[in-house]
Amino acid sequence: MKICIIYHSETGNTRHIAQHIASVTTDSRLVEVTDRKRYFALTRFLMQCNAARSEGKTEIEPSHLDVREYDLLVFGSPVWAFKPTPAIHTMIDVLDNCGKKRAVAFVTCGGRPGQSEEIFRKWIEGRGMIFAGFIAVNQKDIEDDSVNADLVAFVNAAGPKLE
Repeated sequence: MKICIIYHSETGNTRHIAQHIASVTTDSRLVEVTDRKRYFALTRFLMQCNAARSEGKTEIEPSHLDVREYDLLVFGSPVWAFKPTPAIHTMIDVLDNCGKKRAVAFVTCGGRPGQSEEIFRKWIEGRGMIFAGFIAVNQKDIEDDSVNADLVAFVNAAGPKLE
């Protein structure tokens, strides 16, 4: 099974989880999405949370991605204002050849994931992908081996079923 792990990370927590998934799954690719929009240092967090709350989009790098060759897409995002980030929203919106692909999502958060599952489902299904699950990882559990093992099992179970 070929897996593409597409994530956005600001503090490194989501990156850590994405890298862990990639390190223990065969035939996977990591794609980090970065927000290219310029913000003033003092207002960066407030502007980004406001954009997340309104399910906004932003300028990203890479600006598009062809996922034709993958069997499973894994999306990762921190939680801002109880929702995934504008950067991951934009990436989902600009994917090429994603229709009918199975996709799962994970978030990292300091508290509760809020509406992240529902929002990811809406974005994924809105692009014609099959929403195959969601999982939230609290920042205090990022280094927990059993949580990481559960996450990897979740990803592996979400892949296409062989007939």
